[in-house]
Amino acid sequence: MSVDIKTETVDFDGKSALLVTVKDGSCIIGTCSMGCVEQSGNLSARLRMFYIGSDPVLNLICPSRANKQSDKLVSFSPGFQGYDIKINDALTNSFNRLNNGESLGSGLRDVFGLLGDGVYTVYYSDYYPTDGNGNFYWGAYNISHEVHGTAEHNRAIGDREYRPCFLLPTQPMDYFAPRVKVGIDEQVKTRRVQGIAYHVSGLYSALLKGHHGSVFCVENNIPFRCAVIEKITEPYVERKPRPTVSAPPAGEVDPEAPNAAEQLDAEQTPAENPDDGIDNAGINGITGFRSPSVKIPLYAFPRDVLKQLIESRTEFKPPHFNIMAAKLLTTRRKSINNNAMPRSVLERAEQMPDCEMVESAYAIDELTDEQLNCLLRGEVECNGKLIVSPNFYSSIITACSFLQFKDPKRFVDFSIAIMESPELSAAHEYVARRVASQTSNSKVFNFFKTVSESNDVKYDKIHFIAQTYVRRLSQK
Repeated sequence: MSVDIKTETVDFDGKSALLVTVKDGSCIIGTCSMGCVEQSGNLSARLRMFYIGSDPVLNLICPSRANKQSDKLVSFSPGFQGYDIKINDALTNSFNRLNNGESLGSGLRDVFGLLGDGVYTVYYSDYYPTDGNGNFYWGAYNISHEVHGTAEHNRAIGDREYRPCFLLPTQPMDYFAPRVKVGIDEQVKTRRVQGIAYHVSGLYSALLKGHHGSVFCVENNIPFRCAVIEKITEPYVERKPRPTVSAPPAGEVDPEAPNAAEQLDAEQTPAENPDDGIDNAGINGITGFRSPSVKIPLYAFPRDVLKQLIESRTEFKPPHFNIMAAKLLTTRRKSINNNAMPRSVLERAEQMPDCEMVESAYAIDELTDEQLNCLLRGEVECNGKLIVSPNFYSSIITACSFLQFKDPKRFVDFSIAIMESPELSAAHEYVARRVASQTSNSKVFNFFKTVSESNDVKYDKIHFIAQTYVRRLSQK
């Protein structure tokens, strides 16, 4: 049975999204649950896997019975040795078609045929080729470890829309070859699209095509632009304010009117949940369906697309599930890490935005100087409104991350002001480590030089960081 693929652009709320409906897909690329996994004697963890063909590629251990607010432990699967040449040809063909000027809908058609049944949204977006913590992504997942930002429901961002921007590899580090990189360097300079990515979880997507090109992009400060495929699976509800119905003024109720009793009850009986301001009708139904980057209301979906969306399962076991399960037991030979990368690539990856910075950029709309001054005074509210969070330490962390991402100059000024305040000593070490990434800022260097030469007790927590920073830059 051949796969049925339909693409359609929908418009809603002044925005638009390209939707792709896949029916009778081949299930060559996707994710599925592998059941319980024992982790230090705890059986509450669930194993979720990203696969290509009949090969497990990425293992995601989901703690707390796969709680969607918990970050995952991610590792490259030891059973993966590379995927079938026909799959590689389909990815390469789509990649070339996109760079030859074809649209997302037609250029990625070969890739759509590799997906499982469901509804997807497709778009272009820039990615940081890191693991979200300053490490180049390709060799960063050899050992299973918790990766911040992999939770489906991000606590910092909440229910807002966001675009995934960090990468997971789908090729072993063994595949990296300097001669291959040199061969494509000139091609990368003229490409419209640098990669094809499939969203896996939270802020992270698996890179299907473009690994060697990502090395050159990082080395030469070229934006790593990807065509991104996201599966739309989750319903969402937007509760709207309940319209207020005023009761008639006291004394103006006609006792002979047929609904006089109801009018008196409306006047004398307080409304249920008077301070929630929520239309309870919104709880009984859903507003629409979403993926991380887009929320699409029900009215915007074409009838056949909505039918496919409702009938398709979020995740299911592909036909080759048992083969993949057997391959999970494979023991891989010694893994190669990022030390095989050029030093300049690793240094530039360290300077890229990290997960906390991206989270704060989506969680906060703006921070005024007045709000920052309130935080410096130890207050979490400004003009009666919450600035970031009721937790002061969390507010400081999020504010620093936001400023570092959006406004480096104000970030430096705010960070130094925090470290100058003995009352904020609990945040000194975190802020010092974050501002130490500003290696070309003379104001930071002069401040840390002063700290390293000072014996003031208010600098105790950052004295070692300051000395290390000054020594490292003085040796350059």
